[in-house]
Amino acid sequence: MKEEAKRMKEALLSKETTEHIMKAGTELLLALDSVIPESRIPAEARKHYLAAKKEFLLMMKSVIDANLQAVEDLEKTDSSKLKKIDVQ
Repeated sequence: MKEEAKRMKEALLSKETTEHIMKAGTELLLALDSVIPESRIPAEARKHYLAAKKEFLLMMKSVIDANLQAVEDLEKTDSSKLKKIDVQ
């Protein structure tokens, strides 16, 4: 399942686009958190904002997990190519 999601992401969005979306989303969340006092947000809007924030953070977690898996796979591939040679 992870591989299929990774292939779909790579087919739809380039690495640069993904990075841009993550940075823009992070900046938006930080701006909203710092600009709008929580006491001024209506309860219904707060409910939707927290749901959107959670989904965005889960998306970031998913992207990070996919990148970590790619690095781990690369490490496995690289280490399997190395062979110890005994020299006499």
